[in-house]
Amino acid sequence: MAVYAKDIAAKLGLSPAAVSLALRGKPGIGQETRDRILRTAAEMGYQKKENASRPSLCLVLYKRHGAVVRDTDFFAALTESITRQARLLGYELLITYFYGNQDSAEQLRSLKASPCDGILLLATEMVAADFPPFRSLTVPLVVLDSYFPDEKYDSVLINNVYGAKRAVQYLIAQGHSEIGYLSSKVMIRNFHERQDGWLRGIQTIPVANGSRHHVVKVSPTADGAFRDMAAYLQLGGKLPTAFFADNDLIAISCARALRAAGYRIPEDVSLIGVDGIAAGELLDPPLTTMRVPTDQLGIAAVNRLVERIRGLAPGLVKIQVAMELLERGSVLPIRT
Repeated sequence: MAVYAKDIAAKLGLSPAAVSLALRGKPGIGQETRDRILRTAAEMGYQKKENASRPSLCLVLYKRHGAVVRDTDFFAALTESITRQARLLGYELLITYFYGNQDSAEQLRSLKASPCDGILLLATEMVAADFPPFRSLTVPLVVLDSYFPDEKYDSVLINNVYGAKRAVQYLIAQGHSEIGYLSSKVMIRNFHERQDGWLRGIQTIPVANGSRHHVVKVSPTADGAFRDMAAYLQLGGKLPTAFFADNDLIAISCARALRAAGYRIPEDVSLIGVDGIAAGELLDPPLTTMRVPTDQLGIAAVNRLVERIRGLAPGLVKIQVAMELLERGSVLPIRT
């Protein structure tokens, strides 16, 4: 069986980019790490390919805290889309992490030494103050899943405001006038924008309502959201007729807490999420959601980066991908 750099990286707990540097004899990693990689590669029977000079792209997953960018269905689907499109255009994809709580200079040195023709920077957890170190990169860069208006780089992201507002307006069309918000305690740009969309949406409710009083702050993790929602209910927290959630993971976890407390979905409270992850289909009833087309997001990002690499991309672009409503069973129409 062929052994690849990613196999060596998984065994050693290192990034594929670091392993690639050692195997290609490139600078950017310490000698001790290099020796360990080469020794493990020999033990595993790794054989260097003659066509190893195939052009490559690097997907850099920025982790400021790791509360959102984790091994979830959403990021797995996005990575798969990017990998597929990169290969379609003749590029290998290297995947590495950049940690906001570690030495940025050392990580940048490693990134600059990697054999990448261009970089996709997954900036989901980034804030504007995190970006300046990346200005020193000399290869083309496209920002994915966020936008920094003061930076002169192309961006490919989700139209969160429109998607959240549309979700709320869908609930209104189903007869709901008390529409709460399951809000992440850890705020990222995506969630700020979804909050904005929720606020814009409830402002269009045609009757006086108390939607603003039904904001429940929960952790963005499955166990954390369950605990926070359970605690809210135990304290006698009131429920609206429907909730909009920052993402599907939060919606699903809060649904578990609601059911554990004896509430029925959608009879007692309706739910709508964001993302369209596979786990939403397994909820009983299946979760209505605003699906983020990860295929479109990944394809658009890779295409723009390759255009940059090939010198075919004059000017800057901000590409926004729209969400799509997936009607399932977690929203109850209210008849008047």
